[in-house]
Amino acid sequence: MTSIGHGTGKGLREDPQDAGTPGTGGRGGEADGQEGAGAQGAGASEARTGGPEAAETARLLATVLVPTLARGVIARRPLMEGLVCAAGGDRAGAATLRELRERHGDGPLPLRLAGRDAALVLAAEDVGRLLRETPEPFSPGGQEKRGALAHFQPHGVLVSEREERPRRRATNEAALVPGHTIHPDGDTVAAQADEEALALAAALGEGGVLDWARFSASFDALARRVVFGPSAAADRRTTELLRRLRSRANWSYAAPVQRSARTEFLQRMRENVARAQPGSLAAGLGSEEGLRPEDQAAHWLFAFDAAAIAAFRSLALLTSLSPGAYAAREEAEEREGLDLPLLRATVQESVRLWPTTLVVVRESTRETVWRDRAFPAGTAFLVVSSYFHRDSERLSYADAFAPEVWIDGRAESDPGIVPFSYGPAGCPGRDAVLLTASLFLRTLVRGHDLARVDSRGPLPASGLPASLNHFALRFALDGRGA
Repeated sequence: MTSIGHGTGKGLREDPQDAGTPGTGGRGGEADGQEGAGAQGAGASEARTGGPEAAETARLLATVLVPTLARGVIARRPLMEGLVCAAGGDRAGAATLRELRERHGDGPLPLRLAGRDAALVLAAEDVGRLLRETPEPFSPGGQEKRGALAHFQPHGVLVSEREERPRRRATNEAALVPGHTIHPDGDTVAAQADEEALALAAALGEGGVLDWARFSASFDALARRVVFGPSAAADRRTTELLRRLRSRANWSYAAPVQRSARTEFLQRMRENVARAQPGSLAAGLGSEEGLRPEDQAAHWLFAFDAAAIAAFRSLALLTSLSPGAYAAREEAEEREGLDLPLLRATVQESVRLWPTTLVVVRESTRETVWRDRAFPAGTAFLVVSSYFHRDSERLSYADAFAPEVWIDGRAESDPGIVPFSYGPAGCPGRDAVLLTASLFLRTLVRGHDLARVDSRGPLPASGLPASLNHFALRFALDGRGA
């Protein structure tokens, strides 16, 4: 997931291939007419007009951009996440974007932010174009992203230079095997997920409360197991260093890099990669000069934090009053093997309903034209995920838990639904993440009566809230017949 807000992406995120054509809801094809990336010239320069008024810009900052930054673009801040969710920030932001689209039309809306050119994407088909035409002319990097990721993975594929990116991307794909629902080492992943989930359930015991701290600690250990092998399960120091560096990365280039902490972290990553055990993801990383496997594995650990948030929120969906919850819980109880379509879809619905990638960003490498309006090279195009994921004008299931949309293809075919992004920079770890999370959830809830026990109570069957603060969720996991 190449993005802002766990979306620097957000699966093992970099940003599955595309199908369809613009305007049909598909994820592929070429841009039409003057909207092609190469459309330039004198007319393009004349077309640069019509941004928002000052009051509109102020409202956009107050309801969308500032809350996004406050929540933490690389590592979520619990206090600010709670305040934004309590204030209905996601719903207010979506309302602002709807009004801007009604007033200014479908085309990207030009902005001037912090002294640089930006554009707010307001139409789903334009999201499709941005992601299809990555990395050229829309780079998944950009100066803010480079500044952020420099804190803990300065040579990751996401921010690699053009000549380095193809080899590093290929290395990631060779290890993660995108496009396969079941990873070749799926049996190993299942064994790791079973061990951590059973240990968590045993630690809770009867009457214990499962909160974010306990869940994330177990999921962090699972992530280290999956990335490096069982020997890394107890390596909490690496995760602690990563968390510290990510907190600094929230400030991007505005905060100096903690070089001693980064050096220690990347050295530990190199050592973990060197002793990666068979069946782990890192065992599939190449070691050729320039590949920087420690940076690629660092990105995977970073991405698994977003997977943990999605999996924990999935428990809120599994305890909801929706018919989909009953079907997914039945699958957890009865289905054997590694293929768990409803639990996978539950995790995907978690990320659709409450994106871990708050804003997807692409930066243009040359002047581009959209609907007769030109944008200069270096423009940051901003895609607010929740606006498209919960658009009731396009999606009949916008505010419902609807796992079936991931099984029948409706969600996959919509260019505005981007939980793992797509296109040439789509998240190569999407399938590995969904496999890991679904197997962990199955083992955790199987044979237990799962109930949400925080003050909010179970989610309704429809009209789901626009925000869900994972830090405040609490669950009881009681054994049946006890």
